[in-house]
Amino acid sequence: MCSVVAELTAKPPQLAGAKERRRRAEALRRHRADARVKSVAATGEVAYLREQLRLAARLTARLARKTEIEELAQLVVDELHETFAFYLAAIQRLDEDGVLRLVAGRGPLAEVMTEFLLTEQPASEGVNGKVARSGHTHLVTDTRADPDYIVRDPKTDPRSELAVPVLVDGSVWGVLNIEATDPGALAEADAVLVEAIATSFGAAVHRARLVEDLEGAFTTALAALTSTVEAKDDYTACHGEDVAVLAERIALRMSLPSAEARDVRYAAMLHDIGKVAVPSEILLKPGPLSDEEWVIMRSHAAVGGELVGRIDAFAHLAPAVRASHERWDGDGYPDGLAGEAIPLAARIIAACDTYDAIVTNRPYRAGRSPQEACAELRRVAGTQLDAEVVAAVVAELEQG
Repeated sequence: MCSVVAELTAKPPQLAGAKERRRRAEALRRHRADARVKSVAATGEVAYLREQLRLAARLTARLARKTEIEELAQLVVDELHETFAFYLAAIQRLDEDGVLRLVAGRGPLAEVMTEFLLTEQPASEGVNGKVARSGHTHLVTDTRADPDYIVRDPKTDPRSELAVPVLVDGSVWGVLNIEATDPGALAEADAVLVEAIATSFGAAVHRARLVEDLEGAFTTALAALTSTVEAKDDYTACHGEDVAVLAERIALRMSLPSAEARDVRYAAMLHDIGKVAVPSEILLKPGPLSDEEWVIMRSHAAVGGELVGRIDAFAHLAPAVRASHERWDGDGYPDGLAGEAIPLAARIIAACDTYDAIVTNRPYRAGRSPQEACAELRRVAGTQLDAEVVAAVVAELEQG
C-alpha cells in the first residue's frame, strides 16, 4: 500500500515540489529524533503491550461520550499518535462514489503537508483501496517490497504501514491507517491493537448514525407540535425557529457540550408551544394587551411546560420551556425564579427571544435594527436578563 499521503495526493515523485520535499524530509528528521519514538522502542515488549491495552480501554471509554463522526475520528488518530508517536495515523471514509476521503489525520507527516487534509484516493488503488475492497487487514513490513504500495518519494515515504478496515453494521465504512518510518516497525501486535480500535470506532460511528436518525425523528415530532401554533400565529412559528437557531449558537459559545446545546435548541423551538391555549384574538391583537389579556398570555409558559412534560421524549426539556419567560431579577413568570435558579437553557432562550422580538416586525410596530436590539439587551442585562448570556449573544451577533 502506498502511504495515506502518497495514495491520497496521487502525485508521481517527479511532480513533488522542492518545498514539499524539504518539509517531508524535515518531518522525517524530527520524527526519528523524537524522544517518544525512542522511549516506545526501549520499553520492551511486555510494557508495550500493556500500553496498547491501556490505549484500547481509554479510547473505548472516550468514544462512548461522543456522537460527531469527525470528532470520533480525530480522537482516535490523536490518541494513536500521542501514545505511540506514529509517523502518521489517519482515518479515511469510503464514500458512495468509490473514493476514500480523509476524515482525520495526525502525525509529523500530516503536520507539514499543507494539502494533506484536502486529498482523496480512489478505492481501486493502493493498499488502503485494497483493504476497503476486501474488508481485510493488510500489514506492510516493507513498503518498498509491497506491490500495492504507491511510491511518492522514496527518501521520505514510510517503510512500514498498517491498514485496517472500519466496519459499520457489517459493511466497510472506511480504513484506519498507521505508518512508521522504519521497515519492520509494525508487527502483528500492532495489527491486533488497531483492529480493536477500529472495531470500537466502527461501533461509535454506528451509534452516531442511530443518534442522527433519532434526532431526525425528534425534530419531525417537534415540527408537528409547533405547527399547531403556526396555524394560529405565523409570527410565533417563525420566531421560534429563529430563536432556536440563535440559542444553539449561544449555548455552544458558552461551552455547553453539543448534546446540551441541541437540547437548548429543542427547548427554544418549543418555548411558545403553550400559546395553543391562548385565544387567537389575543395572539393576533394589533395593539397593546389589557391587564386581563396579559394574564392569559402569560399562562402559556406554564401550559407549555406542562404539555412538553407529558411527552416522555421531551420531558427533560419541560423545565427550560416553563422558565423561558422568567427574569434574572425575579420579576418574570410563571414562578418568579431569579438568578441562577433559572435553568441556564431558559436564560439563553430568554435573551435570544428578547433579541428576536426586538428586530422582528409586528402588526403594531416595526422591528428595530440589530444594533438597537443589542443596545437594549445591554441595558436590561443584570435585571431582566443574565448579563453573562447577554455578553455571549452580543459577541455572537457582532462576530456573525
